[in-house]
Amino acid sequence: MQLWQEMEREGMEELIFCHDADSGLRAVIAIHSTALGPALGGCRYWTYASEEEAVRDAVKLAKGMTYKNAISGLPYGGGKVVIWDVPFAKNVKQDQGSHGSQSVERVASEQKVAADQVTHPQDKSLDTDVSRRAQRFRALGRCLERLNGRYVTGLDLGTTAIDMDQIRMETAYVTDTTGSLGAQDDFTAEMTAYGVYIGIVTSLRQQGIASLQSIPVAVQGLGKVGYALCRYLHAAGARLIVADVVPERVQRALVQFSGAISADPAHIHAADCKVFAPCALGGVLTPATVEELRCSIVAGAANNQLSERQLVAGRMQARGILYAPDYVLNAGGIISTAYELEGAGPDLIRQNVAGIAGTLSKVYAEAAQSAISTADAADRLAESIL
Repeated sequence: MQLWQEMEREGMEELIFCHDADSGLRAVIAIHSTALGPALGGCRYWTYASEEEAVRDAVKLAKGMTYKNAISGLPYGGGKVVIWDVPFAKNVKQDQGSHGSQSVERVASEQKVAADQVTHPQDKSLDTDVSRRAQRFRALGRCLERLNGRYVTGLDLGTTAIDMDQIRMETAYVTDTTGSLGAQDDFTAEMTAYGVYIGIVTSLRQQGIASLQSIPVAVQGLGKVGYALCRYLHAAGARLIVADVVPERVQRALVQFSGAISADPAHIHAADCKVFAPCALGGVLTPATVEELRCSIVAGAANNQLSERQLVAGRMQARGILYAPDYVLNAGGIISTAYELEGAGPDLIRQNVAGIAGTLSKVYAEAAQSAISTADAADRLAESIL
């Protein structure tokens, strides 16, 4: 009964549970809305504490994709697929950023073996767990095929292009396969970072600041998106404060970006800065941490940054802190995917990602005109499109 109530509360269209005994696949496909077109959203590969947690994550993320696609003017609805309970990934250190709990290099290596196993199934020397991973994504592809195009998936937390290649062997309803822009040179992460950078510039202008020169920006999380964002900010003259749970990433940033300083990842939200950019996992802004903010702008790439949305958004508004809603700001990746599906090249995609500036300005104007939080203003604009 609780699951039905949650589906009704969040306005979900459909939940599909996928199971394959041979590979051990256990996954859920969450379709929030197809009002604007087929649901489009990533495939998440994660170790959850329970099946209930996996379902809740899928539901929350699918709804976020609906709003992100709508406010970005894309002809797609919102969905998400999560695969959980992956035994050989359980003890891997958590990786902040856009690509999940396993190092991208390790996953790529494992999945190259998986691809070889599919091509040469008699090679008994190949790792069984890695082969099983490939089989799971093949099984997921068969589940997607049965949906006849209602949902199109792609890269997300913990997945790589080789996983998408396995899905492609069973269905055409997948993006970010080998050879695509989304799988090439971290293009999706780059476009996500570029959109966040554009949003930070737009937010500063909203407060009458025309340049990033010497502006202190605290970036929490130096995964692919966070690190790429630092590159944009550093090139524009910002003074970087960086943090990550992986010390090697911090050291790399301190060497790469002259003048950058490090901070404790658990307390970087309280850094003395103009802009706080959360680019790691969600839920960083809680009723407690929002009171510790010393910035005047919160603008980052992380999904679901507000742990108690209404309360935290209201407190930021009351304190005069300008919040750039996450699904507006981090839409560069899905904009990239959507336009690549339509045949666009990198230059046109980059131009469309730059349009985040106009979308964010509309959100700020709606919030000011209606005397509501920017989070509520973004929802109102997205819902008017839906």
